[in-house]
Amino acid sequence: MGGPEPTGNPSPSELPRGPSHPGVYLFKAGDGSVLYIGKARNLRKRVTDHLRLQTDKDGHITSRSSDVEFLPTRNEREALLLEAHLIRLYQPRYNVIFRDDKSYPYLALTEGEQVPRVYFVRRPKREAGTTLFGPYLSAREARSLVRLLAESFQVRRCRTLPKRACLYYHLKTCSAPCIGAITPEQYRAQVAKARQLLRGRVKEVLPDLERDMSEAAEAQEFERAAVLRDAIRGLLDLEARQHVVDLGRDRTDAVEIALPADASSLTAAVGVLRVREGSIAGGEPHLLEMTPDVESPSTELLATFLLQYYGDLPDPPGQVLLPDHVDGLEEALEALGEARGIEFVRARAGRPRELVTMAGRMARAHLDAHARPAAVEPVLRALMGLLELPRLPRHIEGVDISLIQGTSAVGSLVVFKNAVPSKDDYRRFRIRTVEGTNDFAMVHEVVLRRFRRLVAEEEKLPDLLLIDGGAGQLASARKALEELHLFEEVPLASLAKQREEVYRPDRPEPLAPDPNSPPMLLLRHVRDESHRFAITYHRKRRRMALRDEVDRLQGLRGRGGPSGD
Repeated sequence: MGGPEPTGNPSPSELPRGPSHPGVYLFKAGDGSVLYIGKARNLRKRVTDHLRLQTDKDGHITSRSSDVEFLPTRNEREALLLEAHLIRLYQPRYNVIFRDDKSYPYLALTEGEQVPRVYFVRRPKREAGTTLFGPYLSAREARSLVRLLAESFQVRRCRTLPKRACLYYHLKTCSAPCIGAITPEQYRAQVAKARQLLRGRVKEVLPDLERDMSEAAEAQEFERAAVLRDAIRGLLDLEARQHVVDLGRDRTDAVEIALPADASSLTAAVGVLRVREGSIAGGEPHLLEMTPDVESPSTELLATFLLQYYGDLPDPPGQVLLPDHVDGLEEALEALGEARGIEFVRARAGRPRELVTMAGRMARAHLDAHARPAAVEPVLRALMGLLELPRLPRHIEGVDISLIQGTSAVGSLVVFKNAVPSKDDYRRFRIRTVEGTNDFAMVHEVVLRRFRRLVAEEEKLPDLLLIDGGAGQLASARKALEELHLFEEVPLASLAKQREEVYRPDRPEPLAPDPNSPPMLLLRHVRDESHRFAITYHRKRRRMALRDEVDRLQGLRGRGGPSGD
């Protein structure tokens, strides 16, 4: 007998529903791995929604789950933070995930110790009495700063205090507090200067270093003077690499998101630009993965990133600048503001907006360099769900009209197969039966001619016909299909550019999904490609017409015709 093989998992109706409290839930596979993590105001209601299989993703999750684990919390805000932490910890398959797991380097200053030290660390843990600085872009950058601190302020680097002076003391890069070569008060003063430098206050420490270098030279301590000279040069180079801004904050980050331009990609990127003491101290791009049925990519991805990144960051900034175009982040921002003491500010104008734009450019460059095309089928399935199509739209055709002042009107038809342009199948049409600027009638002519030929040659009909335009263009295409008795066989839609609204023949009102969702990116790609192809052909026709007119006028002049006087 045919049929699906048993998975050994309980049916959705047998999975637990959970309590009617706020909290976090985890769908788990039979081997204990976590498939999906979510939060809810009411755990029972939310999990019941999943089990009703309201989306394709729900079906995938529940069919692979053998249990649901519940973690009730005191309130929704606590659930939001816990969800972000668990997603980062388990990296579930069906969640929007902050994929970038690079361990960025930090520097730790152990101010709680009797004799503080500075050391390099990755994946730092919060420890009482230890202040973390970073993250830095590279280990080289962090280690070079440790060396500068040793050369400038002679702060110790050893893990444990030795019983006698070590090599660093003889190299003049440690003040040897272990043997009492410096008083505790003097050493603390040096540590305070090191802290200033770690916070980016280069200009404040340079005068002291220059004075120390001069004093060392006058005392004929030439080795120490040379070390300080090299340290000052290093600090000047560090300052020169920083771009000065004025934000009125000691520690600020600027954050922006870049969504995929390719409809087949499910990878996005977030750029984080770090500003310390008014200077750009570096940037970090991060990749994120999204699911094909995510409804508001900008909101969901950015909220996920902020919660997971700043929820776990050992030493978060006091202020984070955010893009003004992303809405719906209030819940995440309130939770992080309360838990981590971060102030989130919309960058609407001026220098803050410039910094966010810079972070966006960094994210876009990183995405273009590292994004990988996703499996096409999830995007097609999401599009099928959005438009309620009878089958997967593996074969999509797009139609557009191009005319300027009613001259040289042309139509274009592009073909996408499995979400990829099939340029060998593109077709161009000279408008034959329509005079003037009747765009609706031109759409009717192009669709009629295209499908009349497909029927005559017994070619396969597309899974979706997309018209560039609104309700009027859609109605014209529908009329052409009805004349050929194909309306029931060819799914039809139109996409209006002004508001990116989708029109369907069976709906009185247009759909207005997020224009950056994966299925909408595919529709926009088809629409824009048909427009590009039509414009290109129209320009060619106008050049040909202009050339013919020039030839005609030259011929008249050659025969003694009008001279243009």
